[in-house]
Amino acid sequence: MKKMATRNINNIVYRPPDTDSDEDYDGFYFGDELASRPKQYFTIKDEEEELRNAVYGDDLMSVKENISKLNFDVNSPLKGGYTLLMHACREGFYEIVEYLVLEKKANVNKQVDSITPLMQACDCKSKSSFVVDKICNLLLQHGAVINVSDKCGTTPFMLACKNGHTNIVRIMIKDVSFDTTDNRGCTPIFYAVENNHGEIVKILIDAGVNYSKPNGKGYTPKQVAQFHGFYDLLEFFPIEKEDGYIVPTQFLTYSTYHDYIPRVFLRSECPEYFQEVYKILLSINMERYLEYFAKERVPLSTFLCLDDKGLEKLGIQFPLSRMKILKGLLDFHLHNWRKKSLSRLNKFSKDNFYEVLLITAYHLKRLIIINSSLRFVRRHLEENLLGPVEKEHIQIMLRRLEDYQLTIKALRNTITYLASFSPDKNPLYIDYNEYLAERKRSRIKWYFKYTTIAIGISVFICSKFKRFF
Repeated sequence: MKKMATRNINNIVYRPPDTDSDEDYDGFYFGDELASRPKQYFTIKDEEEELRNAVYGDDLMSVKENISKLNFDVNSPLKGGYTLLMHACREGFYEIVEYLVLEKKANVNKQVDSITPLMQACDCKSKSSFVVDKICNLLLQHGAVINVSDKCGTTPFMLACKNGHTNIVRIMIKDVSFDTTDNRGCTPIFYAVENNHGEIVKILIDAGVNYSKPNGKGYTPKQVAQFHGFYDLLEFFPIEKEDGYIVPTQFLTYSTYHDYIPRVFLRSECPEYFQEVYKILLSINMERYLEYFAKERVPLSTFLCLDDKGLEKLGIQFPLSRMKILKGLLDFHLHNWRKKSLSRLNKFSKDNFYEVLLITAYHLKRLIIINSSLRFVRRHLEENLLGPVEKEHIQIMLRRLEDYQLTIKALRNTITYLASFSPDKNPLYIDYNEYLAERKRSRIKWYFKYTTIAIGISVFICSKFKRFF
């Protein structure tokens, strides 16, 4: 019994010290077998590891072998990462990029976590601008989209400005929007200024970028350059001309009847429907050029038919700015409108005079716009700028014009019907011609009356003194 007790005591094994339990352990378990069992480790072989290493090692032959061996889809991302093309663009390995794009037909617009291969190329780790230019040019030639942003609002063009890729900036600049902002409210010029890329800053300013637009914190690119001490960049910013001109407030909003119906009252303080000019420029983010049109008092009908020479004559120097305004005008003329969208009156409506006047004003403005659109289309057809026009398009336009003609006719008939209930003359109407005629008649009566009295008195006096002679 004594030996048995000793053996049992020796076999007692207490809780191992590496337990995960936070509570105190008061128990025990028996057996040396369990305590002495060796630990087993399991490893999972990563089949893509060799392919990944081949890409990062710039080993094109190994990349080809592993793609073939694994039958790997080049448009699929590697485990926990990007696609092969995105990795190669990021590292700056042109040969691998060329192989994937030309031979394997990799998708140059494939997105992983909102990142594209072109973004990776513009943010490439390679220090060689030559290599980066080759990769970006290859992607652009095969349809890489420029105007796309990641989840932070960053575009490939912003990254090219940030990293000083001058040639890529020159290539992309004709297809990008300068007013695109990221999540911080920064436009592309902020990326160039913050990283002290003077040549790119000059390119952007010469192209017509809005260098006075502030970021999300309210700082302009010029102020950012001053803050960082990049005083050399300040030379590229034009000197502001303080001519003191401010667009009058009445040019921006409708405030009087004269603004609503300028052709009826003929006494409007601002150009005809200039408020619509402001709205169109505001919709295409070109409101900073409003003063050019305000100074020359350009009416809506003239504005809608402007061409490149006309904009240049007004003082808009940058070709890209003129092109953006012209594109906005083209979109305005091509805007699809339907008969149901037109304001109408009916005989049984209870609209007051003010509402009837506004509806009439709306149609007068719409007629001016239609007239301008027809002139715009005619000029572009004569100069063959719109390409071939199909008969179907002409028929659609004619149907819309006929619909609008019927709407105007109905409006005219309704107004005539409503006018039939009005008196011939306003109760407070004063006919000044009649008033002047009445005054003239009164004077004649006055002269006749007192002349008659004077003659009568003279005859009486003569008759009294006749006997003395």
